[in-house]
Amino acid sequence: MLVAVVLLAVLGGPTAAAAAPGHRLFTITDSRITEASGIAVGLASPGVVYVQNDSGDSSRFFALDARTGATAATFAVPAARNVDWEDIAVARDAAGTPSVWLADIGDNDAARSEVQVYRVDEPHVAASARDGTLRSARPDVWRLRYPGGAVNAESFAVTPDGTGYLVTKSVVGASVVYRLPPRPDASRVQTLQRVGAIQFVPDGTSNPFGIAGELSATAASISRDGSVLVVRTYTAAYVWRLRGADVRAAIAQRATRVRLPEQRQGEGIAVDGPRLLVDSEGVGTAVYAVPVPRVPGSSAPSRSSTASSASRPDRPVPSSAPANARTLPVGGTSHLARWLIGTGAAAAVIVAIAVVRSRRRPSR
Repeated sequence: MLVAVVLLAVLGGPTAAAAAPGHRLFTITDSRITEASGIAVGLASPGVVYVQNDSGDSSRFFALDARTGATAATFAVPAARNVDWEDIAVARDAAGTPSVWLADIGDNDAARSEVQVYRVDEPHVAASARDGTLRSARPDVWRLRYPGGAVNAESFAVTPDGTGYLVTKSVVGASVVYRLPPRPDASRVQTLQRVGAIQFVPDGTSNPFGIAGELSATAASISRDGSVLVVRTYTAAYVWRLRGADVRAAIAQRATRVRLPEQRQGEGIAVDGPRLLVDSEGVGTAVYAVPVPRVPGSSAPSRSSTASSASRPDRPVPSSAPANARTLPVGGTSHLARWLIGTGAAAAVIVAIAVVRSRRRPSR
């Protein structure tokens, strides 16, 4: 019966993505940026967005002009290693210092004995600056392990009080959210604290990875004012109302799902006031802006909040949702997530995928 229900959800949904209500901001033309796996909006450097490559690059990140995408500066991080930098965030740390956070958390084979998160003081760079390679401040380092053993993760976000959160990646949509310890410590490995779970469901949107792409968490972000939490998959963004930096309570509630523009391998997202910025791996890929939907508990925006700019990030959430936004029972151990997890939906989804693919395979 469970397989039949999951199959109904998969087969009964739309077969292609509807047009997303976003627009192209710019194309990343820097030939060194081949696998942009995150995006973050400058705080100390208004008008700048930051991106980083994942595995295969050196320990560096890039500052881009938020209007044109031109590279303004490149920053090498001393005493750091890029094993698999999967996400980037900009937020104040616990002392209130604007910071760039780099999440070295990728682990496709679930084989790493520890992962790392680096924090550096955000540099001051003008969006119009000519590209040059500089050294960032020396990083703080969190050496981390999961309480239940190694897993893959690609999503990282930081609350306004400087608390970091990781979201694991699962091809069957069963992601777990962990909180970083309050203080970095390069001398020892610390254990992450589990705060909750998210169960994504298929949305029927076309993407290069099929159903797995609809279920895999690839990036996260928290708004500058701490009112919105967002986690993206390859196809959609899931938005929660966040109060008092309480991520545990937020993910236990319903999420509002917004379809994203189709991308080659969308693995980055940032909340920029009333819009979401999304980027993708690949050479010469585009960065898009998508309106943030109204989520439960949000207030109406001021008239000026409808204009977006990376240099003015502290804006209210818009009061009208995009046409492709839906409120869904995606949360922790409540609503549909409790049913899915409790009944072993992971196995059912795998069976469903196999059945769907066999039905769609052309005869020879």
